[in-house]
Amino acid sequence: MLVSRAFLFKIGLSEPKTFPYSLNFKFENSLYELMRSRFMLSDTSLRKVFTEKQLQQTFSLPDDLKKVSTLLVQKQAKLKPVIEPSSSAYHQYLTSIGFFDVETVNLVDLGYSGTIQTLLTILFEKNTKGHYLIASNPGTQKVEKQTMEMVGYLKEGVKMGGGYTPLDRSMFLESLLTAPVGQFQDIRFSALPDETFDTYYGRKVTSQHQFHLLEQICQGALKQMNDYITSGVTFSAVEVETLYTRFVTKKGMLPKHSWPLFTIDDDIVSEGTVNGLDFLD
Repeated sequence: MLVSRAFLFKIGLSEPKTFPYSLNFKFENSLYELMRSRFMLSDTSLRKVFTEKQLQQTFSLPDDLKKVSTLLVQKQAKLKPVIEPSSSAYHQYLTSIGFFDVETVNLVDLGYSGTIQTLLTILFEKNTKGHYLIASNPGTQKVEKQTMEMVGYLKEGVKMGGGYTPLDRSMFLESLLTAPVGQFQDIRFSALPDETFDTYYGRKVTSQHQFHLLEQICQGALKQMNDYITSGVTFSAVEVETLYTRFVTKKGMLPKHSWPLFTIDDDIVSEGTVNGLDFLD
């Protein structure tokens, strides 16, 4: 399934009820930088919607969340035509993969806060159930008129930065499970007769340039898991936590040839490229 936070934030610009989620993060810069990095709007689109003075205005989020939300609400008449080509194509894409054919959509992710799940629930008015390795907000809740459930299979109720290492260092898993393309950024109806959609992606980082190595790692992991299943070997949650923690707290536990693979694109929060190894001793 093609999905990313950044893309859902973008099409959510025409739905003010998504603003509490897309604007509730640390940011201090101009409206121009916010719209470019967080919502991936082009310069041409931005200048159709905002004046130059508005684009140069600086904001501090989440403190100025209400102020930015008010501005975006005022710009809805100009924002909606800019967002509509992407929104319509994405709705048709979801229809083509059966997203709307089921009463409850099941989603699988590493975790942890459920932002993507929440946005899909709101934007497309579908009941959703999220299956996560780690879930910060487990349980069932009402989002607008829909039901949203989050289940964490390794751990529930822990927060990023709260000292639970598998979550605080989850970027290692994120990098190993990345797609061979850059971050999904946009989808449009294709002008070509043999194509339905054109999809657009962001820049690639080192792990994606060396995706053949990631494939070897994942194939090896799957083979090892099959061997364990055949042999009746199982691991408790505590054992999984202990093993993972050992490898992601000391740089020397990971083969040096693997170090370039732990990079992720964090452009959505204006952090550029981040490597999990930078946080290790």
